[in-house]
Amino acid sequence: MTDAGHMLRLGLAVLLVGTATAEAQSGRDSRSSLEPPFAIWDAEIGEPVSIIPEINVNELACGTNGGPYSLPLEEAEDFATCPPEDSGLHEVHFSYDDELDYIARAMNSEYDVLRDGTTVFSHPVMVSVLVDDEGIIQGQRILTDPRVPQRERRRAVTLMRNFEARYADWNLECEDLPLDEGEMKVGNVFTKRVCTGTSPDGEINLRLDARYLRKEGQIAVNPETRELNSTYFESFTRLEMLAAPYKPTPPPVRGAR
Repeated sequence: MTDAGHMLRLGLAVLLVGTATAEAQSGRDSRSSLEPPFAIWDAEIGEPVSIIPEINVNELACGTNGGPYSLPLEEAEDFATCPPEDSGLHEVHFSYDDELDYIARAMNSEYDVLRDGTTVFSHPVMVSVLVDDEGIIQGQRILTDPRVPQRERRRAVTLMRNFEARYADWNLECEDLPLDEGEMKVGNVFTKRVCTGTSPDGEINLRLDARYLRKEGQIAVNPETRELNSTYFESFTRLEMLAAPYKPTPPPVRGAR
């Protein structure tokens, strides 16, 4: 980003933070004033990937289907740098502009009110688009962020409810799957749910996955120290939507974390 572009962005951020802080002090809800300038819902399927404005997003990079993002990109039009998936589509990851957060901290503003970050329904998430060779967005992918503290990670599975409500008219077919060999409940409960559906116009296919369980090796109690392994569990919600005839894929199998 050029120095001029950075200064413009900084100036706009200061203006927005000042406005939002004044609203907070007057008792009004300031969150609407600090909605990200560009979110995953703005990267609509069927639009060119160039719709993603480099000046209004962070961490623009190649995605890795839920893993740490890979090669950084100068602009979204560099999508071809990203290796294609089996579908032939290229994953472009981005995060929401967090400049407002930094400005709010510097100004000692109502940070708890202002902070939102890359979230969907107040859940921290990782977002990306799937782009064809012509540079057209063919899909969106949202995954709860596994890097968050334990408490937030534990509730990641509950984002499934929000998505099921949001896409209730997409002819959802949902199934609660049994545990596989080696998988275990967390306490007395587990969630292993998958939903598939199609948009009312039949143009977009959807797959929704949610997990809350212990994977093989994630034992609840350390057999040597007898201490509780409180962080040993998997909890996530994953949404993938693709333009027909592309079909959403299951979440990749990853090692215990």
